[in-house]
Amino acid sequence: MTKACVLYSLVMLLLCVGQSCTQKTQDDTPTYPLDPLTATEMRKVVQILKDSKTTSGRDIFNIINLKEPPKSEVLAYKPGTPFRREAFTSFYDYSKNGVTEAVVDINAGKVISVKNIPNVTGMGLEADSVANTIVRNDKAWVVALKKRGISIDSVTHRSVFTGDMGIGPVGHREQLVIARRKGNNIDIEGLMAYTDFTTGKILKIVDEGNSFSGMANLNYFNEDSITEVTKAPRPLIITQPEGHTFEVKGHEITWQNWKLRYGVDNREGLVIYDVRYIDNGKERSIMYRGSMPEMVVPYGSPDLFQASYNFFDAGEYRLGQGTARSLSPGADAPENAEYMPAVLHRENGTPFQVDRAVAIFEEYGGTLWRHGTVSRRATNLAIKYYTMIENYDYAFTWRFKEDGTIDVDIELTGIVEVKGVHRINEMGAPDKDDLSYNGKSFGTLVHPHVEAINHQHFFVFRLDMDIDGAQNNSVMEMNTKLVPPGSQNPYGNAFYVDHTLFKKELEAQRSIDYESARNWHVVNNTEMNIYGQHMGYMLMPGTQAKIMVPEGSLLRKKAGFLNHQIWVTQYHENEEYPAGKYPASNKVYDGLPEWTAQNRAIDNNDVVLWYVAGITHIVRPEEWPVMSVHHLGFSLMPFGFFSSNPTIGNSNPDFIKRQFKDVIKKQSNSRDLEIEHQ
Repeated sequence: MTKACVLYSLVMLLLCVGQSCTQKTQDDTPTYPLDPLTATEMRKVVQILKDSKTTSGRDIFNIINLKEPPKSEVLAYKPGTPFRREAFTSFYDYSKNGVTEAVVDINAGKVISVKNIPNVTGMGLEADSVANTIVRNDKAWVVALKKRGISIDSVTHRSVFTGDMGIGPVGHREQLVIARRKGNNIDIEGLMAYTDFTTGKILKIVDEGNSFSGMANLNYFNEDSITEVTKAPRPLIITQPEGHTFEVKGHEITWQNWKLRYGVDNREGLVIYDVRYIDNGKERSIMYRGSMPEMVVPYGSPDLFQASYNFFDAGEYRLGQGTARSLSPGADAPENAEYMPAVLHRENGTPFQVDRAVAIFEEYGGTLWRHGTVSRRATNLAIKYYTMIENYDYAFTWRFKEDGTIDVDIELTGIVEVKGVHRINEMGAPDKDDLSYNGKSFGTLVHPHVEAINHQHFFVFRLDMDIDGAQNNSVMEMNTKLVPPGSQNPYGNAFYVDHTLFKKELEAQRSIDYESARNWHVVNNTEMNIYGQHMGYMLMPGTQAKIMVPEGSLLRKKAGFLNHQIWVTQYHENEEYPAGKYPASNKVYDGLPEWTAQNRAIDNNDVVLWYVAGITHIVRPEEWPVMSVHHLGFSLMPFGFFSSNPTIGNSNPDFIKRQFKDVIKKQSNSRDLEIEHQ
């Protein structure tokens, strides 16, 4: 064995000795009011619903989640005292209109409320494979395929919610079904069926004519047959021989001056709770709850199927968590991460555990601060969660920095959505039977006959900010403005920041303005730093996108949160989902526009800040067959929360001090004894 191999083996041994190389096991006993439901609790909830005949045995579960206790109750909780454990459940039966919601008291072992909600459509994914059975038994559908020279036995089917485009009875589970050849990952374009899953019948067949319906060898990504042909770079090993600095107790994480909790919600995914910064021994609250409760992905091709392809990935498919899988160590997160499990559930209510659901790790953060020869190394605490929703993969990382900053990073990767087209290159005009506008197509050719469709992604973050307490908070908008040239600006260089205080909800529906460096400042009205500045945090937007779907469109009615990038609401515990609980429904509207129409007071109150992050994705050929990761996000930065840089007393790690000595100006071993070294 070579010396290099011996060294590598020793390093890897140190890695496993110095830190955990295995994931944590799931604790089946909740110890805090916000701890997610355990597998035992989920089973108990489902059994209670069955025993009470609240469920029929045929029901499909939209959600089985912890019903979080009231905020005031959680904030008043003392360790060791009893706390309520309730589960919120939502389920439906294909043969019935609407959904049923039930709340179960786990401690008492009984159902405490049942509510039947007509005319709404529950979530889907796995159970909607019933589409294949329904359309195969429809003679008109078989004939429509046969006209294109396609046998019903040679195809499989998939479906998407029709939402407001539906034509069936309101409250029925309606979807648009399309076929694709078995073993081929592009649809038979232009042939669709409005299908009522409640009655099990096709309502209408739509044939858009000469759309592409041929076979295409599209080089579709297959994770089971990926071939490794390029050798990896030499090992870059991230080790912490003394172990990591953070401590995890149940769902509580402490690190440096940070203290917070996390959980995995069966609809929202990763949730961050009760974020506090320990300032000179005092715990100071920053945020009660942060999550991404909804997202939408509108596609930009004018055909019927793509027009309905507006996925509310949380509200319609609960982020794909019914089929979630573990993170890949060393790739999804670094090898020094500690992997935490999460209990999720299938659509039949059966719980399952994702062993490596959440990665918690310390990472090199570059330079913390520097001047001259004095600089400090930055270390961040990262909490990361990945999910896969059909073809797309998304990661959400909450990054806590030593200076009090919180960065939220979104990663987009996976397989872009494609459709079949007649053209095989981009040199000429689009084919007459392909959709185009003034000679411009609606996507990028990534393979002969394969077009990746223009689309956008929008992620809505709900940030329940509690700056030094839940009450007495307000939000101000910050715009940088030029002083008009004149006597007060004789040299034309003066500018200032204009702070606008929001008093009512309708005032706080705002959009990004990069020209004025627009930010939003959440402040405590009664707490100030030594300079008389309100203690607060500032939201700094990152990369953004303007929604391409016009006002008045069906999508904008359903996803009214797209009207602005910033919303502020008065806190109400039931206002969680910005497009409502059931966005798959036909002509049922709920969410931010409806809540804020009340125009409630938000000055000196308990407020929730909503931020809509967006990106327009014009696919590059290099993003096929799999898309390299793309990032977007935003930052929450202290602004007046401290009176000075809280990291001024930080030191560099001891191993850096040992490894690198100060530079000596005159070095006796230098080739040039006269040269000065710096």
